[in-house]
Amino acid sequence: MTYIASPKRPIGHPERALDCEEALQVALEHLSNEASLTEEDVEAKLVEGGLAAGWEEAELRIAIADLRRNAALGLQGLSG
Repeated sequence: MTYIASPKRPIGHPERALDCEEALQVALEHLSNEASLTEEDVEAKLVEGGLAAGWEEAELRIAIADLRRNAALGLQGLSG
């Protein structure tokens, strides 16, 4: 299972969403070294590890979507 850091703040805290993104980003960097994984595999591993760490599934899905959006914006910025 992919290790993901546990939440540092309670549900409802204004910084919790950012904490979730940061925890997933670290795990994503480790998973990116596994070339055989599809995007769906990576997402499944992030959700599985995140749930085991104590994150809520809804906040994990939102954080994953935000990470995708940030990555897409970063790529657009490089080409512009």
